[in-house]
Amino acid sequence: MSCCPANFCQFQFPDGPPLTDNPVTNLNARYLFLPYGTLLQEGEVVRIWMESGQTQTVLLEAKVPLAIEPSGVTGQEDGVFLPWQLIALDSGMEEEDIRKWYFHPLHNPETQAVVLKFKHPLNTKPTLKMRLMQWLYKLRTL
Repeated sequence: MSCCPANFCQFQFPDGPPLTDNPVTNLNARYLFLPYGTLLQEGEVVRIWMESGQTQTVLLEAKVPLAIEPSGVTGQEDGVFLPWQLIALDSGMEEEDIRKWYFHPLHNPETQAVVLKFKHPLNTKPTLKMRLMQWLYKLRTL
């Protein structure tokens, strides 16, 4: 699957978990605003992707439905904190565009907008001791 209809990008996504509907600005993104909703479900393992073609596998921690009204955008669930500055930064949009999505020319009142919250797996970097042990094991098994 290519990201561009006119094949401007010359890469293919490898097989794996499903991709998010829209790209993120960096692979450490914690949130993604999707104005037209998604079929992805909470607890599902998904891949976030950047326009450059890089992907990272993450866990979809929460899928928060949004109420889009002339007064602003809010979460439909009570007690859910949504950091709009981080959501805008990770989604690659202006915070003002998200907050006033009701008046945006691409707003579709028939779709359910959502914010996805991701949980990144812990990646341990190998220590010097671990590298030395791997090297010694390779020597031993030669």
